[in-house]
Amino acid sequence: MIDIRYHIYSLVAVFLALSVGIVIGTSFTRSSPSADTSRRTVQRYESDMRNLKAEIETAAEEAADKHAVAEECQAFCRAVMPVVVKNRLSWRNVAIIQTGDDNDLLGSVRQALGQGGATVTSVTKLSRDFPFTDTARIALALQDAGVTPGEDGIESRDKLFAVIADTIYSAKYSELLPKLEEAGIGEFTGDFQRFNKSVVIVGGADSEETNTADDIDTKLIAQLEKVGVTVVGCESFDTASSYVSSWHRSGIATVDNADTPMGQIALVCAVGGEVAKFGAKETADRLIPQALEPK
Repeated sequence: MIDIRYHIYSLVAVFLALSVGIVIGTSFTRSSPSADTSRRTVQRYESDMRNLKAEIETAAEEAADKHAVAEECQAFCRAVMPVVVKNRLSWRNVAIIQTGDDNDLLGSVRQALGQGGATVTSVTKLSRDFPFTDTARIALALQDAGVTPGEDGIESRDKLFAVIADTIYSAKYSELLPKLEEAGIGEFTGDFQRFNKSVVIVGGADSEETNTADDIDTKLIAQLEKVGVTVVGCESFDTASSYVSSWHRSGIATVDNADTPMGQIALVCAVGGEVAKFGAKETADRLIPQALEPK
């Protein structure tokens, strides 16, 4: 967090420089102001600076109070979360696919699903270096894995995502995963011999340049839904480049604050079947899941 005093001192310096500049500038005009006029000008700016400093300090104190309240709310959500989400995902297998840059969020998502009673069967990390828009590279990767590429680039790309989707859903192509890893498609860890009807995508990019939601996520979601998998997308609240808008176009449930206890509770409810735009960003339409509201 940037120190508010830095802003105060910077603004004071700007106003001081402005007032001094006015005084010096007017000294070169034909009608030079009197010493009293110059002094009044400086005094007026000094008064404005004092008022501005007081306003900024008041705003900073109010912000600190609100931040403290927000932290207390998160602490409360963290404390009650195990009780709120308990058994909501019992007997449910869930696979996680990371398509973004947020490695830290992956552990929090896995823990939240576990608290809800789910079994996280596998984690797929799609490579941030593989060119998923390079259809020639995709065709080569499919060939090396023993899969006949499509007749054109789009068909080859769709076939690659279909292989991943079918493997996560029903283990159909699990024997191909080592070849896909060798081709640089991604990392596949866990048990890929189990069925999964639910998938959580962990997205969010460090910059607009690395935002691949339209190139990867939307295509993968289409293949997952084709085989009947329920998909939920989640990211951290402060991610630099959000995937949420792309996920919304795919029609899946989303959680834009999955790095917070409140977002993790919403994530469990979304995996449980509640479709909504959960979170605290402007793109969200719900903060609290309907499943938690009084009947």
